[in-house]
Amino acid sequence: MEMRAIVKAAARPGVALQRVPVPEPGPEEVLVRVKAAAVCGTDLHIAHWNAWAQGAGIRLPLVMGHEFSGEVVGLGSRVRTLTPGDYVAGETHIPCGECYQCRNGLQHICKNLKLFGVHRDGCFAEYATIPALCAYKVPAAIPPRVAAMLEPLGTSLRAVLELDVSGGSVVVIGCGPIGLFAVASAKALGASRIIGLDVREDRLSLAKRLGCDITLNPRRPETADQILEATDGVGADAIVEASGNAAALEGAFAYLRKGGRCALIGLPSAPVRLNIGPDVVFKEATIVGIHGREMFRTWTRMLQLLASGLLNVDPVVTHEMPLDDYEKGLALLEAGQGGKVILVP
Repeated sequence: MEMRAIVKAAARPGVALQRVPVPEPGPEEVLVRVKAAAVCGTDLHIAHWNAWAQGAGIRLPLVMGHEFSGEVVGLGSRVRTLTPGDYVAGETHIPCGECYQCRNGLQHICKNLKLFGVHRDGCFAEYATIPALCAYKVPAAIPPRVAAMLEPLGTSLRAVLELDVSGGSVVVIGCGPIGLFAVASAKALGASRIIGLDVREDRLSLAKRLGCDITLNPRRPETADQILEATDGVGADAIVEASGNAAALEGAFAYLRKGGRCALIGLPSAPVRLNIGPDVVFKEATIVGIHGREMFRTWTRMLQLLASGLLNVDPVVTHEMPLDDYEKGLALLEAGQGGKVILVP
């Protein structure tokens, strides 16, 4: 039996829609019929075969994609936690279960971590296999396009949870999908004032819809003064850095208050220079690195917030298209247009 899949076949730029065999689940895996898959910046890196992709340990050919939702249609011989017909979303992190981190509640930063859609075939296809451990049950009320985004949403939600934003002011740097999810999460968790920074007006407009009270273009020299004015001269209680822009991160501490907290999600492509004395030490600033979701505490909180209606991420989906139109989806991502692109097999 064959299926359609987007395949990275060779160590050079480009991907193609191909017909490949439907995968067989291993003993501890499930076979999922994909209902929706979301396009991520990582997919663009792999498609372009840039320096990151070349050094990521990818074995080719690779079925791309790592954010998805779908229906379980096949079980491995040792799977007992899922049944055919279960509606699931995928956790990208595949832990070894044996290292120090895995044995101490830190599976998401496993020493031997493998990534679905990077180190093994992913979900830009009609079917995908994934470890049963990583197939998380989703309530039927959550539509497939939203369930396909739970993996990146969980990263942003965890960042905001780490910052303890209830009643406080939050600055979100970068209003791409990850930043937009952070805005929605801060709103759901009771932030009193949310300030979004981005250079694109369409993204700032989306940030407003998701709960931003103030949106600013960080290229304007008055941005830091405007943030200080909006926070009564004290500075922001919390910052979520989701842009991956080194200069943006270097400037962020100018408007973080003393004793404030900063969560880093974005991955700068250039070294970051911080003035550690005044920016961090004298401020007693807390800096938290965020590498995905906690397994599976973040998922539990996320689904509870979605089910309650407190967390709304529907506006983040700006494009939904058939799997065959994957080139259009990648082009939109490369151009930085809109929010999240969803592919439907």
